[in-house]
Parts: sequence; C-alpha cells; structure tokens
Amino acid sequence: MAAVALNPNGIAAVRPSRKAKRPASRRRLLTARAAGSNEDKPTAQSVLSFLCPLLKAFGGGDAAAPRNRTLEVATSGFASIARLPFGSKVDEACIARPASAAPKERIVLYEFEACPFCRRVREALSQLDLTVEVRPCPKDAVKHRAEVEAMGGKLTFPFLVDPNTDAGKGGMYESEDICRYLYDEYGNGAEFPEGIVSTTVLTGWMPTLLRAGRGMTRYANATTHRERDEPIEPLTLYNYEGNQFARLVREALCELELPYVLFNCGKGSPRRATLTEVAGQGASVPYLVDPNTGRGVGESEEIVAYLFQTYGAANS
Repeated sequence: MAAVALNPNGIAAVRPSRKAKRPASRRRLLTARAAGSNEDKPTAQSVLSFLCPLLKAFGGGDAAAPRNRTLEVATSGFASIARLPFGSKVDEACIARPASAAPKERIVLYEFEACPFCRRVREALSQLDLTVEVRPCPKDAVKHRAEVEAMGGKLTFPFLVDPNTDAGKGGMYESEDICRYLYDEYGNGAEFPEGIVSTTVLTGWMPTLLRAGRGMTRYANATTHRERDEPIEPLTLYNYEGNQFARLVREALCELELPYVLFNCGKGSPRRATLTEVAGQGASVPYLVDPNTGRGVGESEEIVAYLFQTYGAANS
C-alpha cells in the first residue's frame, strides 16, 4: 500500500475563529484536580481488583486463537448499545472547529481497553473528533506502564499528556477531569456531555463484563520492543469508540501492547473523507495502517488475525 502522509489531525480544514477560553480559575481547578483521581479511590480500585482475575479466568484461553465470530460480534454489539449514545457521533460544534483550535502536537493517552474510566475518555475523544496517540497499558505491560509511573508517580488509568497546554503537558489522571479538560480546550463551545461521566456507574462496566475482560491483560506471547530489530512505529487505526467492530481491534492492540495513532471518524467527522482517500471508496471503520510492514487492512476479523500473526512472538 502506498504511504500516506497525514498531519497530526488527519485533515486540513478552514475554520472560523477560536472560542473564548474559560476563566483562569476554572483552568487552575482542572490542574489541581488532576493531581488526584476518583479512579484511585478504594471503591473503584476494589471493584477492579475483584473483577480483573474473575474476568481473566472466565475469558481465558489463547487470545490469538480463532474466535467464535458470531459471539464476538454479538457481545461487542451489546457493549456498544449499553453505552449509547456516547462515542458515536461528533458534536456539531467540533465539526466546525477551526484548524487553529486543534492540537498542534499530538495528545498521548495511556489506557487499557477494558477500563470503564478509560472508556469514557475515548468516548469524549470520539465526540470531539480528536486524534491521539494511544499507548496501551494492559496488566503485565512491559513498557507503557513504566512510562506512566515515571511521569506521574502512580499507576492509575487513564493518564493523558497534552504537550499543547501548561495544564496538560505534565500529565493528567482522573477521567472526569480529562474529559472536562478536553471539552474546555477543544470543544469549540460544545456543551459538556454530563452523561458520559454520570452513567459510568450504571453502564460503564457493561462492555467490560460483556467482553469478559478482553483488552485487559497483555498477551503472554506478544513481541516486545527489544525482540524486534527496529522499534515498533505506532500503527494507525481509523475508528470511533461506539463501533462494535473497532472495539475488537482495539482489544487486540491493547493485548499486544502496540502503540497506535487513533484517528477518530465518528458520524459527521470530516476525517471520513480522509479514510476514503487512504483506503478507497466504500471504506469503513475499523481500518488499520501498519507503517512497519506497509500494510493496510480492513475488516475487524482480518485486522485481529493480522495483528496476532505479525506481533505475536511465537509467530514472528
């Protein structure tokens, strides 16, 4: 496949003037709250600690083995339904966001797919139509968790680094603060969707349970960076959070601890035109581009198989 050069946002657009900033007091509050984390409180941690081993046992087996396609699609579909309407449609204000208001440098998100707190950040990113680099941090990770601990001093997720602002460049914990920060910086005046955070206790765990912990633990045979002749360049995934097929691909990327650039293409996103340029007429999400091999792969089943065949140590 021919190489495609993309800017950090995946598109170029002519847009009106940037919205006014929120008061400095609000921005200081975000920074102060970022030092703490609701995800770090005993209740949330105890639930995660209780669920993780159970889900790992229930969903055990070789992650690279062929899967029951009907069951995979059905459970992922129910997971998407559980979180409707979040993470599927781009906010209208963000469709019209001027290019000058988009991040100049790429935002980096440390997370793991099965985490409900990470999920609501990904939902916000889809609705904001933002591109980020994702560095997966599954349990037993060999690289990215150490980066988070070195920068932030603790291992709670999600953790977001935005080199474009003083508030974000040092790194932020706490998913609600991250979501509000992203809307404050890049929402172009869009009203914050309170339901993204308020519904987590009700439906945020449903995808984790329905998917039996997929995207939670690093695949034991995943190729490490040290085992390869050259460092792994981030892959590119065209995606939106609420897509049931894209979820299957994100789970595999997380289990293999593969860094990737997430180009969100929710409903209404101008970036869908870019996807057509890259993958051809009729292309849909998910679509994966691997700069390490020059491959472009569509269809979730084929992408998942490709990832494990290429980045599973036993098959490398």
